[in-house]
Amino acid sequence: MGYSCLAPAALLSLFILHEADARAQESLKNEEPNSLLERSALLDGPGSPKEALRQHGINLDLWWTQFYQGLIAGDGDKNWQYGGKADVIATIDAHKLGLWSGLSATLHQEIVYGDDANTQGDGTSIPGNTAIAFPRIGGSDYDTSIVLSQQFGQRFTLSLGKFNMLDAASRTPLLGGGGVDTFSNTALAAPISGVTPPYLLGSLLTLRTEPATFAFFVYDPRNAQDSDVIEDPFADGVTFSLSGTIPVMISGLRGFQSLRGVYSTQEGIDLRDVPQLELPPELRDEPRTKQPYWYFSYSFQQFFYQSKIDPSKGWGLFGEFGISDGNPNPLSGHLFVGLGGNSFVPDRGDDRWGIAYFNYRLSSDLRDAARRDLGFGLGDEEGVEAYYNLAVTPWLRVTGDLQIINPFPSNKDEAVFAGIRVQTKF
Repeated sequence: MGYSCLAPAALLSLFILHEADARAQESLKNEEPNSLLERSALLDGPGSPKEALRQHGINLDLWWTQFYQGLIAGDGDKNWQYGGKADVIATIDAHKLGLWSGLSATLHQEIVYGDDANTQGDGTSIPGNTAIAFPRIGGSDYDTSIVLSQQFGQRFTLSLGKFNMLDAASRTPLLGGGGVDTFSNTALAAPISGVTPPYLLGSLLTLRTEPATFAFFVYDPRNAQDSDVIEDPFADGVTFSLSGTIPVMISGLRGFQSLRGVYSTQEGIDLRDVPQLELPPELRDEPRTKQPYWYFSYSFQQFFYQSKIDPSKGWGLFGEFGISDGNPNPLSGHLFVGLGGNSFVPDRGDDRWGIAYFNYRLSSDLRDAARRDLGFGLGDEEGVEAYYNLAVTPWLRVTGDLQIINPFPSNKDEAVFAGIRVQTKF
């Protein structure tokens, strides 16, 4: 299954629900503790180059995340794999650099290296290591995303550029994502829709109202890792995404509920013709195409506990339910639900934990074709993932992760993955 398909754009609007928390965190950065064990980043102390850059409007984050992960049960290669990812994220406040107010830019350079456990022959289709899977699935071990944003008053923000959708997924308060600090499986770290590429070229307009925040996204339906997307944008169609997010307070605890609808004019192969693509070229007919793609989802997150000192910390319930056309989209629907957030263990409030169940359902046309021509059935890919992220210091985190997955192919056994992740923030 291809992965022109992840991280709902509605997640981008979640920034708005947590602006006060973001400002509080920025204030803390400007007063970095001198103690090496208390800093948010290893090289970010008073008088450091990072602090000097921040005073001039440039916030620079450097992350190094290492993975040691392997298949411990099921079909396939049982060898453990070591790999890693480096992220350089620069956020620039143009006003502090002498330009006009409201203009900002974000650059994200990512590089992956080594091996990963995403291709162990176990039958799973959804990557169990999101951080290394992207950008690697797009054919490269590195990628650069650049987004320019202009805020107009207090209500409107317009963003243009090449978006890394893992960045959008990583900013939700309970679920998190992006595969580097919470869940690792793409089904949870960057939920798959079938209509949103992992890297996209487009524009996002965000409107803040009372009480809802709306996000209107227009983007090229192709993966922007392909240079053709940059050189000839929208050559294969255009995708429109509209989401609305409403903050919800229950017993004084914060949360949100979000609806998203997507429509794409891109043509896709009629999935009823997939089996003939396995034939020799001389026996193939020209496959039929179908259009359009459409997708609809509902998602929520709700705190069950929040810190009185820092309301951005706490734990609670999250979930998402999505449906699609099922042809040409290879997925007809998905759901996940789980618990997670900051640790409730005394004096371990910076630790994070999570446990969740997910289920992704293939198109019925794809199922019928596989049953008829491949000799075995395709079911749902479903599983459970649990992790605990130990904050050794604010800048050094060690995570233990366990995944139990039933793959799409019915002739494959249940796969069990275990892994250790170490993240250092410089």
